[in-house]
Amino acid sequence: MRTFLLTTLCTVILAVSCKKKEDPPQPVPYATFKLQGVQRTFNFYTQFTKDFCSSSTYCGKFLNKKEADSAAQLKFGIPGDPIVGHVYTTGEYRFSCYYLDENGLRYDLATAPFNVVFSVWEGQGGWAKGTFSGWLRSASNDSILFENGYFQNTIWTMGTR
Repeated sequence: MRTFLLTTLCTVILAVSCKKKEDPPQPVPYATFKLQGVQRTFNFYTQFTKDFCSSSTYCGKFLNKKEADSAAQLKFGIPGDPIVGHVYTTGEYRFSCYYLDENGLRYDLATAPFNVVFSVWEGQGGWAKGTFSGWLRSASNDSILFENGYFQNTIWTMGTR
């Protein structure tokens, strides 16, 4: 009886210790920021890519709805391959940013500073993460302030693996 109990106990311990551990949860793309003092989170995105940008080398967009034509969206355009720690700012050649509000009113870079800083850039198939803050202005000279912005997104380049 003692051998049976010892064998059973060892089998249970072995079964528990061999249980497959779950993979840690993977990050998800999103952007979060305070806009005019109100916390916002955009859970939908287009990957950072270098193939569909107009004047920038890499661009990525965050949206408040799944539809690609969502009215509320924020887009960054980065000149060249992003450099971790570099402050991309208003006036820098080929740096771009715009925000469309829920009514479709567009805000762009102006003279007041808007900054984007990458803390992670893993290249093709990896992750881009960073922070942003600053002012954008509409064509009618209305300004909006972004504070405590954070983003994380995947990187994809057409034609590469």
